[in-house]
Amino acid sequence: MKTAFVLSLTAALALAGCTYKTEKVQPVATVPAPPPTVVVAPPPQPVVVAAPSPQEVMVTYALPAGFPAAQASAISYCRTHYGSTSASIVSDDHAGHATFACVA
Repeated sequence: MKTAFVLSLTAALALAGCTYKTEKVQPVATVPAPPPTVVVAPPPQPVVVAAPSPQEVMVTYALPAGFPAAQASAISYCRTHYGSTSASIVSDDHAGHATFACVA
């Protein structure tokens, strides 16, 4: 009788030790982030100021490719204020500051 009790107890413990509970984990659905907003700002316009010398114009421009726009602004300023047809470069510090002379 003792043997039958020990055997049934061992079988019960073996069955209890082999059973386990499992849970299936579902992945959490995530909402994709909205795409980033791209803002394109126009390049700054050159600033034209009359230079201390007569019929010269100092222009401040944005680097690296703002020199052609600065030259066009200087020509326009010379036409408007001095009646000149063009402007030639007098100095350029390659840091965004150029001086043009108005020429007829």
